[in-house]
Amino acid sequence: MNIGILEICVKEHYMVVNAVLKTYASDPANKIYVFTTQGAKDLIMAQDNDGPQIEYVLFDPNSNVNDFFKLIKQYPLDRIHYTTVTKYFKAFYFFKPNVNCKVFFHFHNIDLWYNSALIIQMKRLYNVFFKDKNKVDFMRQIKYSVKDVVWDFYRKKFIRKIAKDGTNIVILSEAQRFHLQNYLNADKAIVFPTLIFEPDFYKDLSVGNSKIRVCIPGSVTQIRREYNKLFDVLESNLDFYKSNYIFDLLGFIPPSETVLIERIKVMEEKGLNILSYNYFIDVKQFDLELYKSDIILSNILLDDTLSLQNKETAAVFHMIRGAKPGIFPESFVLDKDFKDSVVKFKAYSDLHNLFLELLNKPEIIGELKANAMKISLQYSPSELIKRLI
Repeated sequence: MNIGILEICVKEHYMVVNAVLKTYASDPANKIYVFTTQGAKDLIMAQDNDGPQIEYVLFDPNSNVNDFFKLIKQYPLDRIHYTTVTKYFKAFYFFKPNVNCKVFFHFHNIDLWYNSALIIQMKRLYNVFFKDKNKVDFMRQIKYSVKDVVWDFYRKKFIRKIAKDGTNIVILSEAQRFHLQNYLNADKAIVFPTLIFEPDFYKDLSVGNSKIRVCIPGSVTQIRREYNKLFDVLESNLDFYKSNYIFDLLGFIPPSETVLIERIKVMEEKGLNILSYNYFIDVKQFDLELYKSDIILSNILLDDTLSLQNKETAAVFHMIRGAKPGIFPESFVLDKDFKDSVVKFKAYSDLHNLFLELLNKPEIIGELKANAMKISLQYSPSELIKRLI
């Protein structure tokens, strides 16, 4: 079977491409064509995506996108995945793959497709100018918002088209399916993760940890996650955590997060083992640090637990990739696949008692880890391909 993967919008979505590519490549009879940019290709190939099964066809963003879509039609594809559609909406709307070529469209943020672009951009600008402490280019932000509102005409036409023409819908979770049902019939939508479990590369580096290592993946910013309340817990019981825990803030911390940086520095100086990164971490290093952890903490803002059903939180996919259990807010709706590998808390003030229990009953983490491995194996390429075929 000949499979196309089209990713010309967001090169940072290379791990989505990696997941789809490796899943199809698990069948040696498949040929995969990756239609992408040079920047994305470099990132995709860095994940060991090379070999006779894979062919890269490059798009120059400075060239005519319609000509590139005509080039795609020259390939004898049996199916094609649109892994990201965040621009070129008019071109995607008018593109008609060859007859008998199945189309798979990947949803990320559902509300961006169905809500008013004007309202979304007004909220975005408010956050940029009044909540985010980063210095911003005023005119650049305004131009982006105006452009996005103009693009919305074909964005809405495209999403109405795929709802009617038999396009296969790919979503991130059952919770996202529930949310999508507000807009279209999502009964047959395929749940497929952003990150997959790769048995050939996996190593359990947590064996022999003398302290419980908690991984908190993602950008270290209070706008997107709850760090201040977590740090309140750590600071209130510092001696306990110094003796028994390691906290790995596994993501880039922007220089603008001065309050968080200072709090981390003070805790470090007082002897807490808390790891932070002032640089962007590549996937290889990220995986190694992830493999060292005992458990993952999803420190999402509790007010965002419902809105995240619209797009899912990355911590779920890191659980899959690292074969790790997780700690989640009780209000966050997780797919039933993960029910045996997760413990939950109601409020951040409850976290200390949970951390105490995990230390005093080591068998809990042991059982959670065993369950997490069973779950992750279900998200390996040889298993996931059954969802797509």
